[in-house]
Amino acid sequence: MLVDAHAHIDWYTDALNEALAQIEKHRILTMAVAMDVPAYLKTVEIAQSCPFVIPTFGIHPWEAARYADRLHELDGYLEWTPVIGEAGLDFHYVKDKGFYPGQIKVFEYQCMWAGRLSKPMNLHTKGAEREVLEMLGRFGIDRSIIHWYSGPVSLIESYLAAGCYFTLGVDVLNPGKQPGIVDVLPIDRILLETDNPDGYRWLAHEIGMPELLLEILRKVSAAKGMAPAELESKLWQNWQDCMEDKLGGVG
Repeated sequence: MLVDAHAHIDWYTDALNEALAQIEKHRILTMAVAMDVPAYLKTVEIAQSCPFVIPTFGIHPWEAARYADRLHELDGYLEWTPVIGEAGLDFHYVKDKGFYPGQIKVFEYQCMWAGRLSKPMNLHTKGAEREVLEMLGRFGIDRSIIHWYSGPVSLIESYLAAGCYFTLGVDVLNPGKQPGIVDVLPIDRILLETDNPDGYRWLAHEIGMPELLLEILRKVSAAKGMAPAELESKLWQNWQDCMEDKLGGVG
């Protein structure tokens, strides 16, 4: 079974029905991350019409400032979600350092819940790769998905030692880029993602649809010298290892 480990289903508008049809057609188990409470509630509603959509709750660093003084309002969602995300820190796109304390406070709170309940996290690390890694160690979080990693290659071994898995996504479709981290990641720590619907806009200036995952699979399988079906099987095993029993047999 195919797995899209990071997508924003709630961002689809007019193309939502087509996106869900593609997900069902190709049986793409889709981790639908949320950036805040309204996004999660919308994702839960969408998931009711598609059994392949897994809604997960998190507070994205771009939204963290609004929740820094309301942390306990998040408790029920953090307890319910099988995976916490999209969470993390962003010291790259967020230029105003005045927002950093709020980001850290909200991320620490989510990490506390993840460590307490042994939940994986789906993580944004842009410009804060060392800080996120330190937080994972501090709270004893031993399984997480590192979404669209673009940080220092020198930190990858430390993330792997912390039990992390790395997504590969639409950036592998960019003919003007080098393979990036594809070559340095061990095959047993790779997952695929689309970051739909906006990830593809970064590359091709058009909406990303779930079928993009098939093209990403082909690109990564070629880079790893594997047949697509062989890689798909390995990725499914990676997904199960990362999730353990958190999804209650979904898929």
